[in-house]
Amino acid sequence: MISKIERLMHLKPKLFMKGTAMNYRYHRFRGFKIRLVLYLCTMFLTIFILASTGATQEQHKYAVALFHCNVQYVAGGTLGMLPLPFLLGWFPNWELDSDATEDMIIKQGFEPMLDLYLAHPNWGVDIEFQAYYVEVLAQRHPTVLNKLITLVEQGQAEIISFHYSDQLFIGFGRPAWEKSVEETKRVFEENDVPLSDVVFTQEGQAGMGMAQAMEEHGYAHLVWPKNLWKYQHGDWESAAYYKFGNLDMIPGPKDINYNSGQLQLTWTFLDDGELMAACHVDPYFPPFFKTSESCIREYESEVEQLEADGWKISTIGEYFHAAKDMGITPTEPPPLFDGTWQPKDTDGVHRWLGGKGIIPFNADDERDNHVRTLNEIAYRELMAAQTIAKAAGLQADDELDDLWHLLNLGMVTDASGINPIGGEIGYSIAHSGEVARSARLIIEQGKEALGLSDAIIDTEAESVIAGTAPDEPPVADEAPINVNIDPGWRQASSTWYRVSDNPEIWRLDITVNAGIYRSMAVTFPGDSSKVIFTPALADDMPVSYNRSDFAFDHWWLALANGMINISDDMFVIKDMGLTHVAALIYPDSEDVTFRDDVATPNSAFQWRFYLLRGTADDAVAFANSLNVYPTLYR
Repeated sequence: MISKIERLMHLKPKLFMKGTAMNYRYHRFRGFKIRLVLYLCTMFLTIFILASTGATQEQHKYAVALFHCNVQYVAGGTLGMLPLPFLLGWFPNWELDSDATEDMIIKQGFEPMLDLYLAHPNWGVDIEFQAYYVEVLAQRHPTVLNKLITLVEQGQAEIISFHYSDQLFIGFGRPAWEKSVEETKRVFEENDVPLSDVVFTQEGQAGMGMAQAMEEHGYAHLVWPKNLWKYQHGDWESAAYYKFGNLDMIPGPKDINYNSGQLQLTWTFLDDGELMAACHVDPYFPPFFKTSESCIREYESEVEQLEADGWKISTIGEYFHAAKDMGITPTEPPPLFDGTWQPKDTDGVHRWLGGKGIIPFNADDERDNHVRTLNEIAYRELMAAQTIAKAAGLQADDELDDLWHLLNLGMVTDASGINPIGGEIGYSIAHSGEVARSARLIIEQGKEALGLSDAIIDTEAESVIAGTAPDEPPVADEAPINVNIDPGWRQASSTWYRVSDNPEIWRLDITVNAGIYRSMAVTFPGDSSKVIFTPALADDMPVSYNRSDFAFDHWWLALANGMINISDDMFVIKDMGLTHVAALIYPDSEDVTFRDDVATPNSAFQWRFYLLRGTADDAVAFANSLNVYPTLYR
C-alpha cells in the first residue's frame, strides 16, 4: 500500500522538494537568528564586563613633591662658623649675618624652585616653611612673594605651615605652640597667602598627639615621615592612606600602590627644599651654595618623564581627595611614638636634646641642656607675665605678643641640633634671655599695680594672690629607689627630698662639679612592659604603649611635659627648667635613662627630677603644673 506521502511525492515531486527546501531554509534562517541574537548578547555582555572591569581598574597615578623650606637654615647667619680664622682669607664670602644668609637662601635656593613650577602651569607642588619665611619675603623680597602667591592662585601650589618659627615644638608644652600657630595664621592672612590644610613640619617632627591640635586649628591631612615609621616597625606596604585621630595621613616619601595599581602615589621630592636648586649643597657653605641650572634641569626632566608616562603632577591634597572620591576608607596605623624624620641618622630626637652633633669640629660649642632649659625658663616667665598682666589690667598685649614672637624664634631647632654652630646657639640664648628679662619686668609692673610685694602666680588658674614660696621640702629619710648616676670623670652628689604624701612625691637633686668631661647620665630602674607618657601637643592625654609592639632597638622621647613612667604606678618627671634632655627607652628593658653628651664644660650644673607614686592622671597633673602651666613665686 502506497502511503499518502509516497503518492504525493510520486504525483508532485517538484512541489514536495520545493516545500522541503523552503522548510529547510526556514529552519536554517531561524537558527541563524538565534545564533545572531546569542552572539550579539554575548558581545554586549562582554563589552559591559570589560567596561565594568576597566572602570574598577582605571589607574589614578599621582606624582607629588614636598619642598621643606627653611629661612632659618642657619639661624643667626654663618658668622663665627669657620673653625680656623685664616680660612676667611680663602673664603672671604663665607661669613654672613642673619639677613644676608636669609637673602642667599631665598635667591639661590627658593626662587629658582618657584620659577621651575611657574614654567609648568599644569604641575602641582607642596611647599612647606615657617611663617617667618613669609615675613622675610614680604619685607625684603616682595617679587618672590608674588611668585609664590601666583602659584597658589593658579591652583598649582599648597603652602604648608604649622609653626611661626622652625621650632622644636615636640619638646615643649602645647601653649607655646598655640602662640606659634596663632602668629602663623596672622602672618598668612596679612600677606594674603592661603594656608593649606596639609601638615608637614620642621625636621619632620610628628606625633599622634598632633591630631587633636590640628583638627582644632583647621588642618586635615598629615604627612608622617616614612623613616620615622620604618624605624619603629620595619618596612611595610603602605595603605592608600591612614586614620590620624579624626583626620588622615600618608607616609612620605613612601610610594603607594593601592589595589594593584588602581590608585598610585609616587614622590618626586621630599627634602630640604633649597637643596634641589643648589645641587644639594646646603646654606652652611655660602661660597658653594649657588643655583645650579643643570641640577634644576635634571629634576625637571625626571618630572617631565613621569608626566609623559601618565602621572598627574599634583599636590598632596589632590591625592587625598582622589582617594576619598574613590570610596577608599583609611586604615588604622600601628602605634607610633613622637619623633623626627631621620631617626637613624639623628638618633631620634636625642640630637636636639643631649646628643652630639654629627660633625665634630664645632662640638665644643654645643650646649643642648643649656639652650633648652633656658627656653623653658623664658616660657615660664612669659606665662607668668601674661597671667599677672591680665590680673592687674596692664595694657601689655602688644609687648606680650612681641615676647611670644621672640620665644618662638628662640626655640628654633638648629640651636641644639643637628650640628649647631656658635651663632645658632647664641641666637636661641639671646632670644630666650630677652624674653625672660622682659617678662620679669612685666611681672614687677603687675605686682606694683596689684600692691603686692610677693606674689603667687598660678598660670593654670590664671590667678595672682599674695604669698611667698613654700619652704624647702624636708630631706627624705631614705631614697625611694636606687638610681644609677653616671657623671663620667666628674664628681656628683645627690639628695632626695620628700615633697608630698598624697600622692607620694619625691624630689631628686643632682649636682655635678665643674670638669671637662661632657657626658652625664641618670638611669631610673623600671618595672613595667608599658611606656606611659603624654605625646607632644596633648599635654593632658596620657597614652600607654607596649614595648613589645615596636621593632626599634632603642628610642628617645622628648617628653613635652617631662613625664614618663618606670612602673605601672611610678612616674619620673624632669624639671625642664634644669633638666631638658631626652629619655632613652628599650623594648627589652624597663629602665629609663636621661643622658646628656654635651654637658656644659668647666662649669658645675644641677639636674632635678621628681618621682611620683600614683596614677597616670596624678603624674600628668603634677608634670603640667611644673612644666606647662607653672606656678611661680615672685
